[in-house]
Amino acid sequence: KKRYLVGRRAKHDFKLGDFFFPADLEDRQVTARAYQFSRPWGVTVRWHDFAVLLSKSNPDFLEFHLSFKDMDEDYRKFFTKPYDLDLKVHSPDTFEGDHLLDLSHPDQAHRERSLAELQRVINLTRELKPFFRNTVTPQIIASLGGFRVDRFLTREEIAIRYETLGNSLALLDMDGVELIAQTLPPFPWYFGGQLYLNLFVHPDDTADFCARYGMRLCLDVCHSKLACNYFKYSFKEFLDTVAPYVTHLHMADAAGVDAEGLQIEEGEIDFPALVVQLRELCPEASFIPEIWQGHKNEGEGFWIALEKLEKMKF
Repeated sequence: KKRYLVGRRAKHDFKLGDFFFPADLEDRQVTARAYQFSRPWGVTVRWHDFAVLLSKSNPDFLEFHLSFKDMDEDYRKFFTKPYDLDLKVHSPDTFEGDHLLDLSHPDQAHRERSLAELQRVINLTRELKPFFRNTVTPQIIASLGGFRVDRFLTREEIAIRYETLGNSLALLDMDGVELIAQTLPPFPWYFGGQLYLNLFVHPDDTADFCARYGMRLCLDVCHSKLACNYFKYSFKEFLDTVAPYVTHLHMADAAGVDAEGLQIEEGEIDFPALVVQLRELCPEASFIPEIWQGHKNEGEGFWIALEKLEKMKF
């Protein structure tokens, strides 16, 4: 039985002969429980589901993945008490009016709008902090930009974009929070189309930027696997290069150049080898399982991933 990826987000669909079988027909049952890992771990949540997912297991932190609509919702109505947890927040990539966050954009108006939106995320994170007793400096994960609609940038153009990004970051009030950049895939999908990404895609310039500006990373292993597949990098060497700057991990499998968020061991990543490498390179980095549609059925995709990673002694 060979598994075929069907479109970008058909993460587990497969084909036998002439028939496609959607993922929701796969026979998989899992019951959430308490898990044990050698590093802090959490789950990705939204305002409306964090209490349910939290009741099922024992995460060390919650990572709120915000949409721009979540930004305008009264989050206080979902909190009835403070929690003995750490807090992370994932910034929206897109905002009202189809604005794509990009602090490196050559257009000043686009950069200024991006700065204003990201500052709103920072301010909201500071407001959330009192609800999480175990957080000292909450981390904000963000895709900081570098998009283009028609082609990849040259190395010279990439260097200019990084310089612009560094100047933009200096304009943010980040008191009390830590902004961490997410490693990115070469071909993200936004607004129904595929774009070209240029920052936090290549290992050397990612590491150089982090060293120059004191930036730490959220290593999204499936994003970086896709980048390695497309640009013909060694995945192991990519990780060796960026690992000194990694403070947080998004764990999911990947295939080809644009199939991301697959369940653990259902793509092309050698997870047993990856777990060994990450234990050596960044043993204290926290992680979440970031499985596409993992929140469905009260987090079933997350619990499946955690079962697998726990068996690997991650």
